[in-house]
Amino acid sequence: MFELLFFLLLFFLSSQCREQGPPPIDSYTFQSNVYYYDIYINESTISLPDLKPEYRILSAVYISGDLQVTLRELTSFFERFDMFLYGIRVNNTNIETLSFLKPYSVNSLDNTVNSIEITNNRNLKKIGIDFVYCSLCYDNIVITNNSNLNLKTECDGIIERYSSYRTISDNLVDCGCTIIGDFNKYVAKLAPSCWMLFGNVTINNQSELLILKEKMASVTRINGGLSVINTSFVDLSFLSSVEIIELNPLKSKYLASVNIQNNRNLSSLGFNAKRDGLYLTIRNNPKLCVTPQELDNLFYGISLDSDLDIDICYNNKTPSYWCDVSKFAGLKDLPDGCSDMTGDLVIDQDFDYASAYKLYGLRNIYGSLTITNSSIRKTSMFPNLHNIRSVKDDRIPLHVYNNSNFSDLFKMSQLRGMESGLAATIEDNPNLETWQLTCVVMKTRKSPVVKNNLNNCGEQTSTVVKRYDKTPLNVDVYHGLPSYPDVSIGGDSHEDPGKLNNPWDLNGTDSTDVDYVATTENNSFALKTVYLICLIIFVYLYHDS
Repeated sequence: MFELLFFLLLFFLSSQCREQGPPPIDSYTFQSNVYYYDIYINESTISLPDLKPEYRILSAVYISGDLQVTLRELTSFFERFDMFLYGIRVNNTNIETLSFLKPYSVNSLDNTVNSIEITNNRNLKKIGIDFVYCSLCYDNIVITNNSNLNLKTECDGIIERYSSYRTISDNLVDCGCTIIGDFNKYVAKLAPSCWMLFGNVTINNQSELLILKEKMASVTRINGGLSVINTSFVDLSFLSSVEIIELNPLKSKYLASVNIQNNRNLSSLGFNAKRDGLYLTIRNNPKLCVTPQELDNLFYGISLDSDLDIDICYNNKTPSYWCDVSKFAGLKDLPDGCSDMTGDLVIDQDFDYASAYKLYGLRNIYGSLTITNSSIRKTSMFPNLHNIRSVKDDRIPLHVYNNSNFSDLFKMSQLRGMESGLAATIEDNPNLETWQLTCVVMKTRKSPVVKNNLNNCGEQTSTVVKRYDKTPLNVDVYHGLPSYPDVSIGGDSHEDPGKLNNPWDLNGTDSTDVDYVATTENNSFALKTVYLICLIIFVYLYHDS
């Protein structure tokens, strides 16, 4: 880390005073491993400079003309250099690849804002630079007028490193095309070679369907947003070739969204593009029905937030891991392996504990979760639940109320967040402690409503001491549910899971299996004791070091 910070300081100081030759040896900017003269390689270069082995950092590199030196010679020369104080310029050459360059850090070139310039190289077919390795390449990159250069397979690395600062044009295949001005006018002139679009694709009542079908047929990626508003289209199948709509929110100059609103005739999406790093809004499309597999794609990557008011329609192509809770009479009828659920899941006084193991693999709820008037003590039946997303305006995403024994909500390592226009509501649970971090995770576009519990977002509002209910009823819920393999047959058996070795059988009965209660209590105490001892040892060793 110290060496990296030193090099950054060296680059900064060097950029302030561009001179040929080293500074005075007694200067604080002098480093013996830096070669302070520019490297020029051109058609008159017969052999490359024989530099001393201690040199590891070069100044600027200029490569031009019809080179006589071979790729092997170039590779041998540059193999120990990955830091360049003043950039790299490759122009008007006859070389076919730049794979001999392996930059890790490149500063600005001359008096420009560019760190790397690759222009007018008639034979260049592939750049070959590992831009992921080039982690200290922050300035602009220029790749223009290389008539045989196909960048399609290298664009991911270039965009990852130069997400907002790049000039790429007039190559055989560029890294997409930048949308300029009104999209409806721009798309009419879109070249067939434009396979990726940068910017916001805006489709409205002025858009022409025939032009969209023709021009968007070759577009497979959109690096920006998508807006479809106030159209009369029945579907959006003209976007069927688009594989992903993405934007890196950490590196982009702006935030974007997929916004589909107020389309009176839209009955299906008709495209399978994945969404990554954007907001999502789909509402006020009265005929639209979204399939679960389309939701899979729309929630493929990072979801900044979603604002949905949609109907969800299953079909014969819907994967088996999707299940609609409204289609089943109860949990006992719910199919095994359900990881994505649509509908409104309710846990109340009639909750089927014996079938609760079917919720073990549940990861996402598109709808709502309500826990009310139940006898459960914690949400251990949801060890893998990650997200709750509202799909209707009138549904509270999480509503937990009037549970006298409920004492423990989700683990923070499991629940990642909620997406809704309504606030999660946790109220009137006299034995429940909700901590501040829990409330942060439960925040939707509104802060959670947390009141009349034993502890409300870290604020103790009751003088009542937390009550630990140790009655045999639902004893496994109190101690935590067993892992899924423990409640299934396992092995090579093809019988239905949940039939053997299932401690759920103790629930909902008048069982007084004191041995089971005592054993689980003792195990829990032992584990907590071991954990405390390990923690004390760690703190002692840490301070001792």
